[in-house]
Amino acid sequence: MHLNYYVLKRLSKSLEQILLGSELVESFSQEKDELILSFLLKDKSSFYIKATLQSDFTALSFPENFARSKRNSADIFPFLVRCKVQSIHQYENERAFHIAFKNGAVLLFKMHGNRSNIILIPKGQNPQLFKKKLIADKSITLSSLERPIERSEALYLAEPSYSKLYPTFGKLIKEHLLAGNFHELTATEQWSKLSELVYKLETNPFYITETNGRPSLSLIEYGKIKEILSTDPVHALNRFYQVFHTEYFFEKEKGSAIQLLNKKISQAKSYIHKTQQQLDKLESATAPNQIADIIMANLHAIRSGETMINLFNFYTNENIDIKLNKLLSPQKNAENYYRKSKNRKIEVEKLTENILNKEEQLINFQNQREAIEKTETLKALRLIIKSSDLAGNKGNQEVHLPYKTFMVQGYQVWVGKNAKSNDELTLKHSFKEDLWLHAKDVPGSHVLIKHQVGKSIPTSVIERAAGFAAYYSKRKTDTLVPVIYTPVKHVRKKKGTAPGQVFVAQEKVIMVPSQGPQTEA
Repeated sequence: MHLNYYVLKRLSKSLEQILLGSELVESFSQEKDELILSFLLKDKSSFYIKATLQSDFTALSFPENFARSKRNSADIFPFLVRCKVQSIHQYENERAFHIAFKNGAVLLFKMHGNRSNIILIPKGQNPQLFKKKLIADKSITLSSLERPIERSEALYLAEPSYSKLYPTFGKLIKEHLLAGNFHELTATEQWSKLSELVYKLETNPFYITETNGRPSLSLIEYGKIKEILSTDPVHALNRFYQVFHTEYFFEKEKGSAIQLLNKKISQAKSYIHKTQQQLDKLESATAPNQIADIIMANLHAIRSGETMINLFNFYTNENIDIKLNKLLSPQKNAENYYRKSKNRKIEVEKLTENILNKEEQLINFQNQREAIEKTETLKALRLIIKSSDLAGNKGNQEVHLPYKTFMVQGYQVWVGKNAKSNDELTLKHSFKEDLWLHAKDVPGSHVLIKHQVGKSIPTSVIERAAGFAAYYSKRKTDTLVPVIYTPVKHVRKKKGTAPGQVFVAQEKVIMVPSQGPQTEA
């Protein structure tokens, strides 16, 4: 209700008493959507008007002192500087008033919620807007703001609709009438109630009330009354600004920041826990190179075509079940396990690195939360939020990649998550020399092996990535899967084709068993 017509009507009357004959000495802005007007009164004291016209909060306040910053400060409406105030006018039944100067210029305060604006209208010249994006205000005329309404009991009884006679009541007053069962009264009783209400709006003290957990400035006793103020609109608007902008905004932003950090802390702890479990499982399992050694020591005992064999583990003095690829010789199976040992070392290093990085992030989040919990001012809070990258900008948001990532012998292998992600992976996240793989003639994930300058991708890496392509395809359960591969520069997408559908040239085919990941990064 702080922008209600009845509040502004009382404010403009008070400002008239304060500002008549004063001189505007400064008009500037040093915060986005905030205008400061400094007046030198006839008694040589200063009076400030601060117009806060932000999208989420619009208000007028009147600070006792205001120190202009030497930096990031811009003069606004310099045409008015050193001009004297001639009059102040409140527009009838409109949330607008103006300050008229002796040079013929008018400074219009149009207080229309998030469309509020301060407009300078020099005599005989085009309007100048403080908020330039509200282009419609360029065509505003002062005469259009006057809305005289004739009111009488006879007119009301003839057509009992308070919204026509009092269009300026606003949401809070309408809720007050609804709560008082206004519509159940007779027309005569309604008129009496309206007359009493208008008298209160014009004479009552101001109240700080709370409705739906949000503070309001009110001229009626509605909602949870937090404070009873004086009848002085300048004092009331200052107190409301302090309560809403400083206290309510502060607690709201502080709570949101802490909630966000609690979420980040919880996510970091969960990631560390899960990744540590992966690492423990990987390190506690029999090392692939040891399995290879056991196979090599028992080549004579392994028959071709076997998929599983139980052998003595001379590292632990216990028997162990070893999986074999029936299409490979025992010696080739051993070579595969030696190769996996190299991958295992890389995976262990990567998981360890990920845990250390996440632990560092966790400590940072906890320190940020502690700093915010100790913060007592909105300005300090916003500095922490800005420096901590918690302000909701792109840097603060988690990046959702369209692919899963794996490490194979030091090479990054990226696997698309779905048909739409396949397009994004292949068309936006690839380099022309990356190697592209896909299970032949069936739906499945696009797979990329990221190119490394000056290196040729080893056959063993291609085979492993092809295993991913087979695993993330409709041929997942087949014994052997044909997988095509080619550099990305030979992959094309035609306009109008289905998500994930591409056309490939100069491809090669490799037959591999379907093989899913041991660990996902």
